[in-house]
Amino acid sequence: MLLPQNLGWHPEQFIISNGGDELITLVSEAFLEPGDEIIVPAPTFSEYEFGAHLMGANIVTVPLGESYAFDLDAIVNAVTERTKMLCICSPNNPTGTYLSKSVLHHLLGILPKHILVLFDAAYSQYATADDYTNGLEFVRAGYPIVVLQTFSKIYGLAGLRVGFGTAPESIIQHILKVKEPFNVNALAQAAAAAALHDDEHVRLSLEVNMQGKTQLYRSFRDLRLPFIESMSNFVLVDLGSGAKSVYEQLLTKGIIVRFGGIWNLPHHIRVSVGKEEENSVFVHELTEILHHHL
Repeated sequence: MLLPQNLGWHPEQFIISNGGDELITLVSEAFLEPGDEIIVPAPTFSEYEFGAHLMGANIVTVPLGESYAFDLDAIVNAVTERTKMLCICSPNNPTGTYLSKSVLHHLLGILPKHILVLFDAAYSQYATADDYTNGLEFVRAGYPIVVLQTFSKIYGLAGLRVGFGTAPESIIQHILKVKEPFNVNALAQAAAAAALHDDEHVRLSLEVNMQGKTQLYRSFRDLRLPFIESMSNFVLVDLGSGAKSVYEQLLTKGIIVRFGGIWNLPHHIRVSVGKEEENSVFVHELTEILHHHL
């Protein structure tokens, strides 16, 4: 990630927030009113719905397609005269799937111009696909889009709570009207500024993540467990009807994964990619549980 001046951006095109979550809330407060609709492909991050509920807006859920790919036709068909916002998480949490540059470009071209696209690129630094976009080129082109970025993921600063949004200046001006002053503390600002210059940390984090994903993929194939190849730092894996039991048993062994029930995926767990040793311990314990307890 480069500093704004290195990219030719103006400071007026940025807003700094208390993690990505606050930005989602701020965008909701700035643009949503009771009775408005937001379109949310699902399963995805739950915070978009929180922002809509806060403002009395209605959530229109659009299921992801085959292999959890984004279904462009279903998204477009969900648009009504009440639609105010579309939330896209790419790479998507919890599936690790993404929206390609050409599809996002097409989508922005056909959506009515009064619809704001909230493009959550929190995991963008992990994405390696040639046709991935972090959305910033569409901000530069003037589309009605807010791109969310965070220091919580690849930079490892989650506990300090600092993120930012990039959007056309007129959109940023609207969001600033609902922002609290001093919303990001001084320590978080200092850490984020330092993180922007730490290219080595980002490079090593990406390297460990790619190696870890390969390790997990191999193990899941050996165990004959269906999974989704991910552009992020986690993998969604299908454990069948015993997924919750496996999740609970892993927990007793000190291994924390996310049970898919919160995304209406009761047969799945989402596994964060760890270091080689951590991944090995997880796979060992998972194998033991699958062979002896199910």
